[in-house]
Amino acid sequence: MFKEKENTDVKGRILEVARRLFIEKGYNGTSIRDIAAASETNVAMINYYYHSKYNLFEYIFEEAFDVVMNRVFSVLRSDMPILELIEKWIDSYYESLMEYPQIPIFILYEINQHPEKLPERIQRREPYDIFLNISKRLEEEGRLGNIRETSVLDLLLNILSLCVFPFIFGSLAVKVTGRSMEEYHEVLVQHKDYVKRFVIQALKP
Repeated sequence: MFKEKENTDVKGRILEVARRLFIEKGYNGTSIRDIAAASETNVAMINYYYHSKYNLFEYIFEEAFDVVMNRVFSVLRSDMPILELIEKWIDSYYESLMEYPQIPIFILYEINQHPEKLPERIQRREPYDIFLNISKRLEEEGRLGNIRETSVLDLLLNILSLCVFPFIFGSLAVKVTGRSMEEYHEVLVQHKDYVKRFVIQALKP
């Protein structure tokens, strides 16, 4: 029993340290030795539990990506009024990325190093029917004159770029502006409301 708990504690400590270092230094800037030193373990232990740095990265990415996608898709499946749904959609991205800031960094790494894997991750979550339904709702609201005619792809690209880029830019913004990460997070909370107003205003006829 004690040995099992000890193993769980060690695995958890390695995960937490790896998550932090991947965010701070990126995947390529983080070595197994860095993770071992910061987690007070050793390279052999990390290889025993996770086999490789990429497997460790995969575990962290998949865990966080799953949480974020479940939250976002839960909103998109709802039948709330379309403008309210869009606001909640933006909320779900911002709140999830505040909790899992490693996601944009991991996505950039996957796009650069394993471009075939990100579409596979998304397709496993079966998004087609969700976005087909959103597309139909946008078409209907446009036909009724409630919003401007807008394709679901245009809306998706706008929301993703407005929501994800501020988190990619975060570490640079902190250095350029001389603010702390806590101060930058406060800016992001305010920026979320700006993004919602911006997107809703763009959809108004």
